[in-house]
Amino acid sequence: TWGAYAGDSSSVATQLTGGVSQIFSTGFAFAALRGDGSVVTWGLSEYGGNSSSVASQLTGGVTQIFSTGFAFAALKSDGSVVTWGSSWEGGDSSSVASQLTSGVTQIFSTGSAFAALKSDGSVVTWGDSGYGGNSSSVASQLTSGVTQIFSTGSAFAALKRKSVYRDWE
Repeated sequence: TWGAYAGDSSSVATQLTGGVSQIFSTGFAFAALRGDGSVVTWGLSEYGGNSSSVASQLTGGVTQIFSTGFAFAALKSDGSVVTWGSSWEGGDSSSVASQLTSGVTQIFSTGSAFAALKSDGSVVTWGDSGYGGNSSSVASQLTSGVTQIFSTGSAFAALKRKSVYRDWE
């Protein structure tokens, strides 16, 4: 690593000498996914560089990591999600934690929010409400049938499968 802020990985250098399969980033932090499903983070704490509050959940089982500009979300093999970083921009998923314990298949992000697609076709969102973290205005349309989510820097769009009973979805 090199450069400013997250360019200094000396505090975790021994964990980065081998076994890293992918690296993900926020604005000023990195998260390395290791082949054993564990995660190593470094960089500015408020951007996800410090994952100590969730470290016990990142020792294995992580299959993919997603990020906003300020936070990370780790998808685990059991379909659960672990988040850290700036609490306002997706790092705090406590308000929807009960919905993120299983069944999540994919996670999408804007600059400051996350949307999780679940195996039942429902969607769970969290993070900055101005960036799509609050989906309450369309919640009734996100309870089932969603097959894909797309994002811009500040908004989400959900693609739903067409109902066999209605042709207006």
